[in-house]
This record gives sequence, C-alpha cells and structure tokens, in this order.
Amino acid sequence: MLLRESWLYITDNTNVRWIKIFHLYKGFHRKSTKIGFFVKGSSRIVEPPRIEYKGFKYKYNLKGDIVRSLIVRSNLPNSYNDGSKIFMKGNSGFLIKKKQEPKSKFLNGPISKCIRRKKFLSLFKLVL
Repeated sequence: MLLRESWLYITDNTNVRWIKIFHLYKGFHRKSTKIGFFVKGSSRIVEPPRIEYKGFKYKYNLKGDIVRSLIVRSNLPNSYNDGSKIFMKGNSGFLIKKKQEPKSKFLNGPISKCIRRKKFLSLFKLVL
C-alpha cells in the first residue's frame, strides 16, 4: 500500500532510480494505492547519462522531471483466493509512456500475476 509522498524504486533500465509519488490515479479522493495501479511522481534520484547516449537521440530524465509509473511490487502482502500470500521486499515500479507502454525494454526482478496485462507480464522473467 502506497500513499502520497511515498518513495518508489524504479526497476527498469532507465536512468531514474527513485521517484517521489504526488498523485494517485483512479479517483480524486484516493488515499492509498496497491499493485497494478498507476501513479505520477517526480524523479528524485537519477543516474548521470552514460557515454553511449551522446551520439544517439535518446531522451534521458533529469532530476525533478514528472514521470508516470506502474506499481509492480509493494511491502503489503498480496493475498489470493486460494489463501496464499506473497510478500515482496520493497515498493517498486517501472516507468511508462503516455499510452501505457514501458519506457525501457528490460525490467528487473519478479512480478505478481495480479497485474493482468499481458504486454507487461511478458517483459518480466519471473511471474509469481
């Protein structure tokens, strides 16, 4: 469960590492959100661009840029109908473009099967 002003770790291969959430989608009065929902945040900790970006027209993010993200893992246990629960080690997500496409081609770590979006599930190596 994530609230506003929460920090979210980014698991893809963009240069953003941490964002700070300031908007939760699906309702104006929404207080918290969970796995599978979109959030909007400000990039707070970014890595400097690598050398191979200089010759290409690759747009990298700067500190303070506003980005959209999909939550993939959270500290709150995720329970299923059969009674099983899955615990993740931290809050994390990955950056998406405007039309719900991921910004990067490589996504790290496991993902829960409650995402229910086939194009996102196929990018991850491990689905729990």
